[in-house]
Amino acid sequence: MQSSTLESPRTLLSWTSAIAHALEARGVKSQALFEKANIPYPGESGATERVETRKVSALVRLAVEATADPCFGLQLVPYLHASNFQALGYSLFSSSNLNEFCLRLVRFFRLISQSSQHYLEEEEDAYKLTFVITNLEVCDETADAWMGTLVHFCRSIYRPDFAPQRVDLMRPEPEYESGQFGNFFNAPVNFGAGENAIYFNKDDMFAPLPSANRELARLNDEVIITHLARLERNDVVRRVEASIIQLLPTGDCSREAVASGLNMSARSLLNKLEQRDTSYKEILENLRSVLAQQYMEQPNMPITEITFLLGFSDTSSFSRAFRRWTGQSPSDYRAGHTASGDQT
Repeated sequence: MQSSTLESPRTLLSWTSAIAHALEARGVKSQALFEKANIPYPGESGATERVETRKVSALVRLAVEATADPCFGLQLVPYLHASNFQALGYSLFSSSNLNEFCLRLVRFFRLISQSSQHYLEEEEDAYKLTFVITNLEVCDETADAWMGTLVHFCRSIYRPDFAPQRVDLMRPEPEYESGQFGNFFNAPVNFGAGENAIYFNKDDMFAPLPSANRELARLNDEVIITHLARLERNDVVRRVEASIIQLLPTGDCSREAVASGLNMSARSLLNKLEQRDTSYKEILENLRSVLAQQYMEQPNMPITEITFLLGFSDTSSFSRAFRRWTGQSPSDYRAGHTASGDQT
């Protein structure tokens, strides 16, 4: 994703604490390297602070040089936790299955970095999660760390012995690699590939996760949307999403009300959304559909309350919309998900 301004792309600073921990574990004084890269040392900055991607890459390169370890990226993985990635980390860990986990990455990864993005595709015998780097300043070891972290997270929320079908890495095979990558991923690793991608077995993608928590996932998704709207003030789609979430329970979530809250006319909002190849109606429908399914998977939430939260005038209107979104009635959808054993 390109930055919405002329500024250099930025990355969430909080994850660099893993670099400090990994260096200290190797006997390297990490603070001096942070100072050399001109990055605040962990604990010296706010939790939501961001830093230029080029500086993070410079820090990682300094760490590789200091440790003489071309596989240093993988050494960061044990020190990366959900908390390093703010609300997105907690939302990922609350996902109901790995498919939902991947879709959250696709939708919200820009909270972590403006220098890369994800795509999820279904292939004949696998699901492929692609990690696309859009900034040439991102170094190989950073990509190694992120790809390793995704598999590590899957092992944390799914099962400890989880292994992808295969992993493709654009980077050349590191010198003195000695099978470290294959041992870590417990899967074939292809170096010098055309893209960075993790291939998931289809049977793994929809298995219920023990850590699933729909309510926690929904709350953190809303935090992410609101934070992105502040972070990307020039991104009208994110601002409209945040405004809709606030207005839905009031019953007045019209285009005019949203435009007024954003200090623009309804016509101006229409034009701005057309420039982004979307519309107010499309954004509203997508948000309602996602929220409705999250609400319905909480068995103790009454349908009348869901109707109110989504801004519908009555339950029959909500039921018709829900059938349009999912092909099922609300009661049938809830029965199916209650039977699947998802946690709430």
